[in-house]
Amino acid sequence: MACNGILGDQPYHYRPLEAGHIRLLGVYPERKHQVKCEIIHVSLDQLHPYTAISYAWGGGGTGLKESIRLYHEESQCDLPVASSLYGALAALHDKQKSIWVWVDALCIDQQNRDERSQQVRLMTSIYSLASSVATWLGPEADGSNDAVRFLQDMADKADSPREVSMLIRSGHKSGSLAAVVSLFARNYWQRFWIMQEVLNAPDDPIVYCGSTKVSWKVYRKASDVFLAHRAEINEVTERKMDEWSRVPYQFSTSQATNLTNPSAMRLCFMFFAFIDESSPRIRETSSMASWAFSPESISQEFQPNYDKSVKFVYSDIVDTLINMTGRLDVICDAIHFPLYTGAHSLPSFVPDWSHILQTSAMGHRFRFSASKKRRADTRFTDPHLNKLQFKGIYLEMVERQGVAVGTHCRSSDWLMAFLHWRALVLQYVERIAPDVAVSIQDEFAETLCLGQTPGSWTSRPRQWLEVCYHVLATLLRARLPHLALDAELRRHAEDDDVAMRVDLGPGESPRQFLQTHFGNRMMGRCFFLTRRGRLGMGTGYMAPGDIIVVPPGCSTPVLLRAEGPRGEYRFVGTCIFTVIWMVGRSTCWMRES
Repeated sequence: MACNGILGDQPYHYRPLEAGHIRLLGVYPERKHQVKCEIIHVSLDQLHPYTAISYAWGGGGTGLKESIRLYHEESQCDLPVASSLYGALAALHDKQKSIWVWVDALCIDQQNRDERSQQVRLMTSIYSLASSVATWLGPEADGSNDAVRFLQDMADKADSPREVSMLIRSGHKSGSLAAVVSLFARNYWQRFWIMQEVLNAPDDPIVYCGSTKVSWKVYRKASDVFLAHRAEINEVTERKMDEWSRVPYQFSTSQATNLTNPSAMRLCFMFFAFIDESSPRIRETSSMASWAFSPESISQEFQPNYDKSVKFVYSDIVDTLINMTGRLDVICDAIHFPLYTGAHSLPSFVPDWSHILQTSAMGHRFRFSASKKRRADTRFTDPHLNKLQFKGIYLEMVERQGVAVGTHCRSSDWLMAFLHWRALVLQYVERIAPDVAVSIQDEFAETLCLGQTPGSWTSRPRQWLEVCYHVLATLLRARLPHLALDAELRRHAEDDDVAMRVDLGPGESPRQFLQTHFGNRMMGRCFFLTRRGRLGMGTGYMAPGDIIVVPPGCSTPVLLRAEGPRGEYRFVGTCIFTVIWMVGRSTCWMRES
């Protein structure tokens, strides 16, 4: 028998794999504590039914704490494996019959680079041809059973904001919310490959954690709910910060409230949004950031090479996606607020997909369409893919900006930002003609919600302004009573006639209105004025002097900052703003029709 590799330091020798073949691990029925297995070779054309396992290897290759017995022909050996792998196998075993699984640590000779590269090319097939995909988060710990029950309840009540609000408060009081934080802090969510493994699953994956077993859809739906109620979670958890000190690992406030952003979920959501806007040729693509799980049309563009730097791989993916889709939106995910400098020294237009983003590109979320269906016109100007040249239409330059709103903030942070931004608007209004000044505050109210005026107010900008000012002034009076309001805001807070004209909807409070229409749209962003008096909202990283350009193939305008003496620019982020028509002044948000 040829020796192609040795598993760990034990006398198990891998046999070479033929082209188009993979290994499967057979897990015998449980009779004693030890997991007993065998490894076989199978062709992708003639597969046994098997389960592909998605799990975390462990914290940076930490101790091998468990042992499995591996049988081969007439020999056998006991092999040490990571406790995370042992737990996954134990969770999936069947007491009555053998099961077949694919798990990378055992089914690929990890010491053979050529084989690893060859098997990586088959990952799409390995996960898509599996009978099922099983996700293993780890053993029960830190209230994980309570956390899973809480997620199930959250998913079940997703369509009832009122019940969700009650659940958030009760979960905070009971400790279930803290248990969810601990669950999302596990190593599994830091694995970049989750996105590919989940998206290629033939059916909805099953997520195992301790003794719990629920659908991946529950985790995703609950995460959507957390995103929609993020401001409310921030507010609840800020009330009794001492309770969070009991959360394992001593989470900071921002970590404790960051329930919507396990790395893989965030990447999945970004990807789903991206392919919705992309060419049908890549609608079945399983990753923006890995060739391993992409269809043949894309995987042919890449040859897996473990010697390539992360920087080159990420830049190469940007190049491929732009050329295949004709869209430039992929660069919009290189969000720069809060400012993050990773270890990969990436160009400013290349997303760092290994980093958990706190804000998202506006084009994905709100379906703007600044360049309509025009294709991107780009080229890289150096062989290392460090510089990207693209054509675009110059529009404006940022002249003044307001304070940036953080990504982990309370209602008072939004309210203070509103006051500062409105002060900038009022200063500008003083310098322009009265007939134009009347419409400026209407545009300001639209800008606060990124042009997403609710349907009932779309054709009534003056009434939308009245609603916004009433809600914001009322909350300012309640949350920050020590602040002196100007006459206009006092009128909106105190005038009963104004209150009667404002219909927030059945059971909707001003705080909920703030969260729904402004809070999530202000986070990570700031208000700005251009040199020609246009109002806009963009990344909190912007600065006066940044230029606004609309590149073909991009859903929103982008902000660029001059850098160096060669006429080059740094990508700063995305923005939206109002447009001045030739006759009069009218608001126009660049969105899909």
